[in-house]
Amino acid sequence: MNRENRFPLFRELPMIFVMISKKMLGLFLVVGLAVTPVSWASEAASAAPQAGPERMTFLDCYQKVLTHYPALKKRYEQLEQARAGRNLAVADLFPHVQGVFSTTTTDDPVGVFSDLLRQHAFTEQNFELNSLNSPRHRTNYHFGIEGDMLLFDSFNTISKIRSALRLVKSADLQADFTEMEAAVVTLESYLGILLAKELYRVASEVKNASDKDLQQAKDLNDKGMILGADYYAAKVTAAGIERQLNHAKATLKSSRMLMNILMGEDPEFVWEAAGKLPEFTQDAGALRTWIAEAYQKRQDLAALDQMLDAQRIEKLRQKTSFLPKFYGFGSLDDDSHDFHSGGRNFTVGFKGTMDFFDATYPGRVKEAGAKYKELAAERDALRDEIAKQLVGELARYETVTLDAPVMKSAYADATQATEQTAKLYQEGRKSIADLLEMRRGYFETAAGYQDLLLALELEYAKLLFLSGQLTEDGIHQVNTRLKG
Repeated sequence: MNRENRFPLFRELPMIFVMISKKMLGLFLVVGLAVTPVSWASEAASAAPQAGPERMTFLDCYQKVLTHYPALKKRYEQLEQARAGRNLAVADLFPHVQGVFSTTTTDDPVGVFSDLLRQHAFTEQNFELNSLNSPRHRTNYHFGIEGDMLLFDSFNTISKIRSALRLVKSADLQADFTEMEAAVVTLESYLGILLAKELYRVASEVKNASDKDLQQAKDLNDKGMILGADYYAAKVTAAGIERQLNHAKATLKSSRMLMNILMGEDPEFVWEAAGKLPEFTQDAGALRTWIAEAYQKRQDLAALDQMLDAQRIEKLRQKTSFLPKFYGFGSLDDDSHDFHSGGRNFTVGFKGTMDFFDATYPGRVKEAGAKYKELAAERDALRDEIAKQLVGELARYETVTLDAPVMKSAYADATQATEQTAKLYQEGRKSIADLLEMRRGYFETAAGYQDLLLALELEYAKLLFLSGQLTEDGIHQVNTRLKG
């Protein structure tokens, strides 16, 4: 018997191994297909970019500042106070009605006699002399409704209402002006962030390029191929560049923190300012035009005009306060001795009053007149202050308008000079110290140019603000320019 016949299992082993291998391969494929999507998903999740900080536009920041700005909240409360004062003035035209209750116990003959009459409890026995002269004490419970209404007061109340309406308008205009003020404050802070961001970007580029130059110079210095003095002088310049980078980074962080405070956010809240400083020059215009626009459109000046008119009405009201006043009045009364029985009575009528002598009259008239003159002087002072501010702001804007093309040309020259100095350094015709000094000069020129771009946008916005023209449309235009 051969081996295959003696051990038939040996003859089947190759086939069994093949079958097991196929089954194992199928199992591995199933497990692999099941696991692979999970691993792919985990790898894709790990490879997916993390969400960066929130991006905010100037308009986004402005809306948040409006919500938080304490000075604006104060103006809104003053507006509500003015409206409440107007409602109080109007309320004088409506009747004043109140309920009354009193209880009295008396043995005064006149009091007892009147109580008996009011309670409808008077009898013949009460006419006896003893009862009239020495009555027993009597208790009276009085319930009633009383009311009075102004009929005519020589337009005194109407004058108060007119004055109150002007004060409401004044408070509303002051709130509008404070909204403009919030826009300028927000813009100045936002432009500071854009400036710091750009300076940090330029400083980083200069720092990276300087590091490469300095590393190459170190290698050459180690080989004795350049002067050590040049190398160490370049290191001094590189230290200054690094300090500028640190300063730009700190300025960016602090600028964002200041804006966060304006918006009512956590100072450490990190976000990204969208846009860049625009290279945009606008016509300066004539000083007379700016001043004329300001006198016509400045909300705080218009608010002061409304206050002045309100005080003029108040002054006239105090002068005419001695004129007659007429009122209507009435009452419905219920008097009882025991809460079970009693008498009901009513009274209606009208009355008029007129001051023949009022010791407070001269003082009130004089005080109202003095307040009017004070407001008139304040208005004149504000007009002068507006003109002075516009003169200074227009001069600054005209200066930066003239400087902008000069710095733009200098910035282009600094770029070319840096590139050419780098080539000369590679050719051995300039030292490493010369190259790094040129890179530092490039950064300073770029920083000066960016400062001018900020001034171009901010100074013109201040001109619009000082002339009362920084409206909602103007704010949206600024937002569009800053988006780039």
